[in-house]
Amino acid sequence: MSRLRLPDVRRVAPEILPAELRRQAAPLTDVARAAERSVAVLLGRRQFLKALGVVLAALSAPITWAERAVAAARGRFLTSSEFHTLEALCDHILPPDADPGGRDLGAAGYIGSLLSGFDGRVPRIFAGGPFSNRNRFPDNTDGTPSLRRPRDSFRHFIPLTRVQGLRWRAELFGSAAVPGADFNDAALGPLKGLRDIYRDGIAQMDQLAETMKGAPFAALASADQDEVFAAADSMRVGLDPRRGSAFIDLLIQHTLEGCFAVPEYGGNRHSQGWRMIGLEGDDQPLGYSIFSLQTNGYNERPDHPMSTPNPDEVGPGGTVVPKPLSSDGQYIQQSIAFLSMLLGG
Repeated sequence: MSRLRLPDVRRVAPEILPAELRRQAAPLTDVARAAERSVAVLLGRRQFLKALGVVLAALSAPITWAERAVAAARGRFLTSSEFHTLEALCDHILPPDADPGGRDLGAAGYIGSLLSGFDGRVPRIFAGGPFSNRNRFPDNTDGTPSLRRPRDSFRHFIPLTRVQGLRWRAELFGSAAVPGADFNDAALGPLKGLRDIYRDGIAQMDQLAETMKGAPFAALASADQDEVFAAADSMRVGLDPRRGSAFIDLLIQHTLEGCFAVPEYGGNRHSQGWRMIGLEGDDQPLGYSIFSLQTNGYNERPDHPMSTPNPDEVGPGGTVVPKPLSSDGQYIQQSIAFLSMLLGG
């Protein structure tokens, strides 16, 4: 906040002070007189009211700028209130039921990490490798899993090339804001950055919710959120002509990425997204078949056999009983089949 600049203290005769500012007490000591002279900055009614107006205006001003400063100091782009709305939007796209929803899966954290991707020394765009520490090294002496794990190299993001940096800076900040990234703007129009798209889109969703239902999006009941979300989708809120996508389109894409990408990108909290759809995620360096020097052959992992059914799909008498697909899995399977039919597959 800017420091309030008060007028210089002048020696003032008490009789010219407004009556309401004069002390009616006993004679003042020297210290008290010095203190009262310091209060003489308020000596004129107009000066007093002017200073008071400045203070009240500062107190009543929106605190968005302060929230953004706090977020930036903590390495985040979105403010706490913006992030709260984003979590509610992600939870609306992937609602919780028996499984966690978009909020608990950390989709908003993934999006926030993407938007602040250039705020650190190394851009958080491409995770490193080759291994995380989710699986152990194999012991090739006897073809079994060892007790050693690799370090999580996924946590260490890799530097971008000059062209990659140019491309991703334009993606986040917009082509007009990045020197050298506007080479297609004359033909295609400027590319709006994801940071502006999300900041504007979140604000517009809250404004629409306030207009339709009288409260911010995150404070609405699920049925009211449905109506606001449908209205925003039909209105194509935040449409970017260059991308051909509206805010809702990008939000859905990034929410799904955040729920099921590797956790090092900020989402898929505790790998819950993978477990929800039956994926194990990255399986290296252990793999599923481990070479054994003792037998000069490969041993299959008992919990993940390659040539026999999975243990949890073996029924009575050794019959194979495949695990049924969930309703979500069936929908995905039907969508793939339908798309293949349309493409003539």
